[in-house]
Amino acid sequence: MGKLLSRVFGTKNDNQDSNQDSNHGKKDSAKIKIPYTKEFPYLPSYHWVQAFEFTPATSEEPLAKAKYLVHKSKDTVVYEAYKAILVEDGWTIIEETKVINFVAQKDNHIANISFSISEENVLLTILAN
Repeated sequence: MGKLLSRVFGTKNDNQDSNQDSNHGKKDSAKIKIPYTKEFPYLPSYHWVQAFEFTPATSEEPLAKAKYLVHKSKDTVVYEAYKAILVEDGWTIIEETKVINFVAQKDNHIANISFSISEENVLLTILAN
């Protein structure tokens, strides 16, 4: 009888409230997007850093090259964090030299990512297709 009245008068039962709340949470988490680089639209960005140098791919050189400067950071921190971002986005690390570089692959894309210290900053160099 209560269900009939709730249909007629439009009141919600407790199950409807909890289902809507749990679905609402799923919609919010689905809205979270990983930012991608401007230079490589398929490659996640490391904390929205901007390239200071970019060389597009050509028929002679099929890999585009971009350089990013991560200010006031350590190479180990950037290395581990960026690797985690890529793995979260579905990339597979196929080759790795700890804290120096790694090669990642996703679908038909390959990215060779190198890390080096530049004073107090980290220079992030990416070659990708």
